[in-house]
Amino acid sequence: MGKIEPMELFTKKICWLLAATWALIIFNLSRAPFSSASSATFISMVLDWLSIPILSQDADLLNTLLRKSSHLTEYAVLAVLLYSSLKPVGGPSWSRKSAFWALLASGIYSLTDEFHQLFVPGRHASLFDCLIDTTGAVLGLLVLSSAIVLLRRKQAGMVAQAAKAIP
Repeated sequence: MGKIEPMELFTKKICWLLAATWALIIFNLSRAPFSSASSATFISMVLDWLSIPILSQDADLLNTLLRKSSHLTEYAVLAVLLYSSLKPVGGPSWSRKSAFWALLASGIYSLTDEFHQLFVPGRHASLFDCLIDTTGAVLGLLVLSSAIVLLRRKQAGMVAQAAKAIP
């Protein structure tokens, strides 16, 4: 591999900064103010404001679904940011090795986040949440790899069209 250009190095630093910032956001969301009870209260207020009547058990289900889907989303974003940080500059557009390490780091971070919640009043640790988090990381990387494949196909089609246009 050749010399890394200053702009590529700057981009890598930005990717690491974004990944670290996102990890801190996840850590911050693990604090007590973001407990299930407080999100249930917020959802109830929003539904009341929108004049949407809902049964108590349906509100509980909605709260659970929203909380678990946010776990998926948080870790999908984290895995994509970590992948961008780990992917070699100038390498292929998809790196299985970088995806593996991004997934592993996301899973380990999920475990540490749940461990942290053991010490937060009003929160509890859950290995099920770790499973959801890791599933979110897998989904984020699958979406990213699919987007890369689609982009490659589109670029290949554009190149083929341009080649046909040349007499």
